[in-house]
Amino acid sequence: MYTGTGFPSVIGVDLPGLRDGPATGRVIVSALLDAVPTGAWMRVLDRLAWPSLRLDHGVEQLRLVGQGIHFVGDIRNGRELSAAVRALFDRVTAEVLASRIAALETPDDEAWSGGPEAALHASRDPRLADVVALLALPAVPALLGMASRTTGMRFVAVARVTAERWTACAVHDLLGFGLAPGQDLVLETTLCDEIRQHQQTVQFDQASLHPVFSSHPTPALYGFESYLSVPMFRRDGSLFGTMCALDPQPSQLDAVSVRCFEVLAPWVGAQLELDERQAPGEDRSPQTIRAALDAVAEQAARIAAEAAPSSALQQTAQRIRAVSILPG
Repeated sequence: MYTGTGFPSVIGVDLPGLRDGPATGRVIVSALLDAVPTGAWMRVLDRLAWPSLRLDHGVEQLRLVGQGIHFVGDIRNGRELSAAVRALFDRVTAEVLASRIAALETPDDEAWSGGPEAALHASRDPRLADVVALLALPAVPALLGMASRTTGMRFVAVARVTAERWTACAVHDLLGFGLAPGQDLVLETTLCDEIRQHQQTVQFDQASLHPVFSSHPTPALYGFESYLSVPMFRRDGSLFGTMCALDPQPSQLDAVSVRCFEVLAPWVGAQLELDERQAPGEDRSPQTIRAALDAVAEQAARIAAEAAPSSALQQTAQRIRAVSILPG
């Protein structure tokens, strides 16, 4: 039984069906754990897993989602992989335990200094550069909080989405969803993968009653009813990823609320673009949350004043201005 030590055990493995003939796509094998592993445990797993998982079992990627670790790739023998994974987890636990003992003997050990954000900065994984860049922008949490208030949905995230991966870059989580910046979801299980392809807004108020999404596996897998996601583009027109919001409770979004969200997404992206264009050594004094929201409120007020009375644009700007004003 798990005792809170950070040493998870495998309680089951979800194997794909038997495959005959050549592979036609990637396979996902999921190891269900008795608890969510710590960041330190996952870093050791990532170091010990390669290249043996790739060479011996065809694994291309591994992803932590809640209490499950998903192995993705051209996996032909799930049972052999299952046995290898159990042995690998034992090795990881043994090394983490040894490191903990060493840390107790040498409290100043650098391996145990810093939190998850420090680990992101120390990572050599190039895909995490976007995560670090967004975490460094103090306006982004305020804008995600505003998006949450606009929609009434308690989870909002900015994700970097490519043809291979879905990576959380910034997260506003009032649900305890458990997804942190730098963590992946299995791309094929996300609606953002579909948005990456058609590059259109996706929104529904209640998945269980929706003619399309009631039978779609993603809402059931992640346990949400209401959902809104819009594509985010870089200045050169290339897709960065998505800004998405979800909640296990149904919503009743009107067209103005959806439009507000669609307006906020480029503002989040603009923060990253502005940071990228700063010259080396240029003053990067942090922008306070109130300053960030004041700037948004001022811009929204200007748009509302210039828009036609009672138009959708005016209503959108007024709504954004209302949710951007902090009390006091």
